[in-house]
Amino acid sequence: MSKKNVSRRTFIKCAGVAIASPLVVPRSVFGDEQKAAPSERVVYGHIGIGNQGRHLSRNFATVKEGQCVAIADCFKSRRENAARACNGTAYADFREMLSRDDIDCVIVATPDHWHIPIGLAAARAKKSVYIEKPLGLTIAQDILCEKVFKDQGVRFQYGTQQRSQRHCWLGCQLVRQGVIGKVKKIEVDAPNGHGGGSLAEAEIPADLGKDGFEMWTGPSPIKPYSNGRCAPDGTYMVYDFSIGYLAGWGAHPLDIMVWGSEADLSGTVIVEGTGEYKPNELCSAVFNWNMKIKLGDVDLTFKHGGDRTRFIGEDNSWIEVRRGGTTASNPDLLKTPIKEDEKTLKFNGDDRYRGGGNHYRDFLLGVRDKTTPVSTLKDAVRSDTISQLCDIAVRTKSVVKWDSSKLALIDPTPEQTAMLDRPMRAPWTL
Repeated sequence: MSKKNVSRRTFIKCAGVAIASPLVVPRSVFGDEQKAAPSERVVYGHIGIGNQGRHLSRNFATVKEGQCVAIADCFKSRRENAARACNGTAYADFREMLSRDDIDCVIVATPDHWHIPIGLAAARAKKSVYIEKPLGLTIAQDILCEKVFKDQGVRFQYGTQQRSQRHCWLGCQLVRQGVIGKVKKIEVDAPNGHGGGSLAEAEIPADLGKDGFEMWTGPSPIKPYSNGRCAPDGTYMVYDFSIGYLAGWGAHPLDIMVWGSEADLSGTVIVEGTGEYKPNELCSAVFNWNMKIKLGDVDLTFKHGGDRTRFIGEDNSWIEVRRGGTTASNPDLLKTPIKEDEKTLKFNGDDRYRGGGNHYRDFLLGVRDKTTPVSTLKDAVRSDTISQLCDIAVRTKSVVKWDSSKLALIDPTPEQTAMLDRPMRAPWTL
């Protein structure tokens, strides 16, 4: 093993017990001037290195406190090319990566159906986890995920990068400070999904292969390979793998909703609405949704459209948060001084906090320093639950009621109860 690739844990072990004081070695010793000293680095691997995975790998590579040593992906060329780029090891099976004791954490950017199964396996292997949105395929998965991470004591960061943008933090902080008074209504829009795509059997690409397709499918029902089944954007819309943009994109503006308010925790959640889905097409997740939701005494509308979260107060004043900027009914509202107390939202982009506005560095520093990154698992479960309840309401054509304190449906129908979880294909279990 070259010195350049020595992990933090391995380096410390090799140093021996005779060193009593903290070990800090100049970066120049290892020929890597742009990285932190090995004793200060967090060693990680990527699981899933497709479209979003490549984006994450580029961003994590800029963090001086991190070092990538492993890549796992079902597509041979992806994993080998990415492993070569980071001078790491390529794996066809993520479990081999998780068995390494020199890896501190993993970044999961697989298709949605693998997020929680891999996240749980990593947590049980004592690895901290960065998971792309959405969280799980079902509410039962989300609840289990929160329990396991708490039991294992590992760190979590959700891929809701808007929490690392100052204008998003500002809008949510001001709403929590009460600058628009009590929130009475919230409007959330997210980009739409679609149907379409053929279920006709096609040849599995050589780069994936039969074994790769088996692994790619994982806990979901095994079905014949068809064009678009294992590639974006079909992967976001295939109901075996995802509930569509209800969660896949809805995670962003719904996360802003829970960051800026406690409305979903304030009382019974009641969900009803409409949407379309095409069960006989490849893309079978819900699209064209239009949901009306009660969060205690707060009215929430959630529909397809742009990407925004608008908080509306009692006097109809409002603050709206988009990834492109935060606006208000009166621009002076955004000039309100921030109250500094224990309730002030953490923001990793302000010099008062660590992270420098870098969502990826925030995670790695959380792992290294044993602190909580900005996008918490608790909030991920809250926002994902809203998406899941919408999916249940549309598919059962019913009104769904949720007790947010007991984490349970209220007077559910058998059809609603059945949708709280999904069977997993052997040998994969949670």
